[in-house]
Amino acid sequence: MSSTPTNSIRDAIASAISDHEVILFMKGTPDAPACGFSARTVAALQALDAPFAAVDVLPDARIRQELSSLSNWPTIPQLFVRGELIGGCDIVIEMYESGELAQTLGIEQPPAPAPTEAAGPAGSQAGSRFAPVENRLG
Repeated sequence: MSSTPTNSIRDAIASAISDHEVILFMKGTPDAPACGFSARTVAALQALDAPFAAVDVLPDARIRQELSSLSNWPTIPQLFVRGELIGGCDIVIEMYESGELAQTLGIEQPPAPAPTEAAGPAGSQAGSRFAPVENRLG
């Protein structure tokens, strides 16, 4: 008996979450976010110089549907740390501002203000430490 495409997508999402200490499901990529919420979340992680994997949910609507079903969280982006859903953009930004995000990630909070604007051109992100994930979900 083979698994249905939906179950295989759910399995791939669960596997991606368990395979990466920090993973962000987002619209677009860290170098080219496709929405402001994803851009702000990436900017918070990059401001902390936090390494993270990223998965673009846009290529296949089933990814977003299965992710939201699996996490019980309706919006994108979704940040997971050590297999646990942290939340979306607003929660990540609040945690960044309070220092809780750095604590959750186990890194030191820099003395910079929270990111509020979308990340600049790709050239301004040189040195970002995200790990692109092969999109096995589509």
